[in-house]
Amino acid sequence: MLPQMSGNTSLVPGPDYSLTLHVLESKNVSPPQGSSSTVWLVLFFLVISLSMVVNTVYVATLVCRRNLTLTHLILCFFFLINLVDYGLLVFEFSLGTSNQYQYSDGSCSFYQFLLQGSPLLSSGTLLLLVYQAYCSSSCHPHSSPFLKLSILLITMTILSIPSILYSRLAVYPSTARYCVMDLSSLASWAGMDTGRQHAVNAIFFLIYKSVLTYWLPLALVIFPILRMVKMVNTMADNQLTINLTFAVTISFLVFNLPLATIVLVRQLITTLSIPVSSTTSWIIHVLHSLFLLISFFFHVFRPLVCLVLDQDNLPNLCRRRYRRVEKIGQETDQV
Repeated sequence: MLPQMSGNTSLVPGPDYSLTLHVLESKNVSPPQGSSSTVWLVLFFLVISLSMVVNTVYVATLVCRRNLTLTHLILCFFFLINLVDYGLLVFEFSLGTSNQYQYSDGSCSFYQFLLQGSPLLSSGTLLLLVYQAYCSSSCHPHSSPFLKLSILLITMTILSIPSILYSRLAVYPSTARYCVMDLSSLASWAGMDTGRQHAVNAIFFLIYKSVLTYWLPLALVIFPILRMVKMVNTMADNQLTINLTFAVTISFLVFNLPLATIVLVRQLITTLSIPVSSTTSWIIHVLHSLFLLISFFFHVFRPLVCLVLDQDNLPNLCRRRYRRVEKIGQETDQV
């Protein structure tokens, strides 16, 4: 049962707000100190550990595969992005419940660059996965895989430049230091009132945490996915490229839908300055944490569904180990 709270509050994140974990306790709630953080720490640790094991197994099966396709390389690239997310999560947990940032301005800019750029890179990789599968099934691609990956990285880097330009260390009279995104200069340039400057930050997070990372990719993949549905389990998909792409895309959209929705709702409330009660604010923050955890299940489901659909990889792994043992036995017999 939720604690009883009174009064109105807003969803504007304070300086101690954790952008990665989205965990914020209400001032009117007094749970045991650190109990909430411990629960989230355990839950995220379990999901991350399971993801590391399953993804490592999948990458090992691909190493034993002779005919690797661009689809397999993109799926491995997803795992690299996941490792960046895990590193950010561990780093933010290391800051403690106060989330005070004790490092330099340069490291703050790099931290915000990774924080805002990682979701963009993940959604961009999904678009690359879908469109390369669609083009390979309907036309002959003319560009190399490395060129496609280079274009993706350059595009995501350009989109992440604002996170470097507008990140800064906020130092308060209490000597507390926080690494934040501050777009107040844009608000001042636009002639906005001081009380409305937080709306610019909300619009930034709305675009970078919801629109560019989910809703825009959703609109862009609908057409090729609908076209490729007819090719699933057909001779046109002899390498299971379309099957894998379809399964990974649907799972990405399903597991990230709750997080994208709660971000959209929250930032719209902040932008429009809609007053909400303390109870509503607390519920939204808890749902934000829960939906972030749900989105991490995509990291586990993705390699699992790939292993199930592409079952030839597991025999390849076992066969290679068997051949190695057999070769050693033959050499022993000759001696």
